[in-house]
Amino acid sequence: MLYESVDAALAEGCLVSKEEFHPLPDINERDIWKHTDPETRAYFSGLSAALLNYVPGILPASLYADFYISGTRVTFERQYFERRRNLYAMCMAECIEDRGRYIGKICDLIWAICEETTWVIPAHMHQVEEGGFKDQPLPTPETAKAYIDLFCAETASVLAWAKYLLLPRLSAYPAITGRIDHEIKKRVLDVYLSHPQMGWTGLNGDRKLNNWTPWIYSNLLAVMLLSVGEADVRAQFARLIARGTDSFIAQYAPDGGCDEGPSYYNRAGASLLDELELFDYATGGRADIYSQPIIKNMSSYIMYAHIYGEYYINFADAMPRVRPDAMLVRRAAVRTGDEALKRWAENLLSDENCEFPCAVQYDGIYRRIKNTVTYRRSDLISSVRDYPLSHYFPGIQVACAREKADGSGLYVAAKGGTNAESHNHNDIGSYIVYLDGEPYICDAGTETYRRETFSSGRYNIWTTRSCYHNTAIIGENDQLPGKEFAAKDVAFVDDGERAAFSLDMADAYGVFSHLDSYKRSVTLDRQNSEIVIEDEAALSDDIAVTLPLLCACEARLAPGEVQLRGKAGLLRISYDSAALSVKSEDIPLNDPSLRTSWQRDRLFRLLFTSAPKSRHRIKLRIHV
Repeated sequence: MLYESVDAALAEGCLVSKEEFHPLPDINERDIWKHTDPETRAYFSGLSAALLNYVPGILPASLYADFYISGTRVTFERQYFERRRNLYAMCMAECIEDRGRYIGKICDLIWAICEETTWVIPAHMHQVEEGGFKDQPLPTPETAKAYIDLFCAETASVLAWAKYLLLPRLSAYPAITGRIDHEIKKRVLDVYLSHPQMGWTGLNGDRKLNNWTPWIYSNLLAVMLLSVGEADVRAQFARLIARGTDSFIAQYAPDGGCDEGPSYYNRAGASLLDELELFDYATGGRADIYSQPIIKNMSSYIMYAHIYGEYYINFADAMPRVRPDAMLVRRAAVRTGDEALKRWAENLLSDENCEFPCAVQYDGIYRRIKNTVTYRRSDLISSVRDYPLSHYFPGIQVACAREKADGSGLYVAAKGGTNAESHNHNDIGSYIVYLDGEPYICDAGTETYRRETFSSGRYNIWTTRSCYHNTAIIGENDQLPGKEFAAKDVAFVDDGERAAFSLDMADAYGVFSHLDSYKRSVTLDRQNSEIVIEDEAALSDDIAVTLPLLCACEARLAPGEVQLRGKAGLLRISYDSAALSVKSEDIPLNDPSLRTSWQRDRLFRLLFTSAPKSRHRIKLRIHV
């Protein structure tokens, strides 16, 4: 797909030279920078005092080694990301005002970043296959040159773009610009060509890929186009990047669904869109695959995963509140000819929940510079929102349906899939329920990443376990992790009056659960304004079944009914009190990421439990 398009462009001599590659204005193009949107100018002006007073925090050996001692990522990463975030912000501020106030600070930051032993963060250095780093708490010069992770690529990108934007002002500092070139070549360009079997490259067989592949490639492509002069080497990079990217695209189903969830869209599908834009610029539009249906579907995934406001379907490690880059989405909608996605992106840009498109972050530097020079508040068109009533992603087996097209009323999303998805939680058969755009029955998301998150201890973390999702507990059995623990007989239909998702989730529990079958249906009945959960379980022994429900609202228990009172009012869960007992427990949110996402200090878990038997028929009615 992409490889064929890029290869054809190269055969026609369409790859521009380093000198010709000019996708964004540099600081000398004053007319563009002077006419950035007033909101953008005010935003960067408001950062000036903090930026001018900023002194880079140090990154000593003890801070780097802290991850191996405590398992904590944030202590080191806070200082590390702050350097890159502030370098980008200073570059934007200097380009907008062009007064020279930031040049000295920019040089200091570039120098500090170039002095770092490695640009790979501690949590990712264990993936280096050379030098025995798996057992060492600190990088060596050799291991530092043996791997590229997400943030190594981001670092090279922010340095390359800083040089590109400010070269007319940095020409007086040849040691600075020369150092950028040297470090990028040594740490990224040479490493990629000499280590093509790194796990994320897509060049090493059938290895499962995730957001790492387009995230790194979007930055690597930019760095190559900005830094490599030799035509044959540029062509070599272009072909390899395109081939690796095709491997990533090939692992998506035709529906474009992202099994990592919407909070990874900015770094998965959206990074692919960054990459496609750069290939388009670099080949004069010759390398163009926007007409391919899968690109359109990967672009629009985020629209169909949108619930209301900041809320998105958050299965797997995804968090409930997401702020996608609406400017990028709008550009993709134009290129793919998707008018519905274009309207959605424009509405999102007009929404108070939308992140400011030029906001300073540590990642997505190309995208943010592009936003800065193209964003115009006056261009935004806000219209009446018209949400799709339902959507189904058969590839990832995720379905969603809402009661009303304006987003009010009941909303439900449910999933099948496997327990070996990217950023997997053991959550086959789980579902979430919202009322008037507010969460009631929810998925917690994930805690702040730490050493255990991506280790053999991952499923000791409560947020990943099926008993803290809206699944089922068979006796004392949770679902198990692994590709073989999967949903079967998955189906979704919507006839306008009812939207129904169904599956058999027995295989998710393994042989020790004594399950012969466990069929679940999740039905949104628009005529009766209710969601009905119906479970039928067949077991080889008399075993109790418990239905856990994780809730964003505190529950009031009454015989035959549980009441959840939230911001949108009262939601009721009706059940057969003769067949089920119910209890409620608090789930304290001790993790700062969870508290921030949910904006509360606890969630609540309901446990509906049946008596031990071999045949179970359980029904829950969720209604106002």
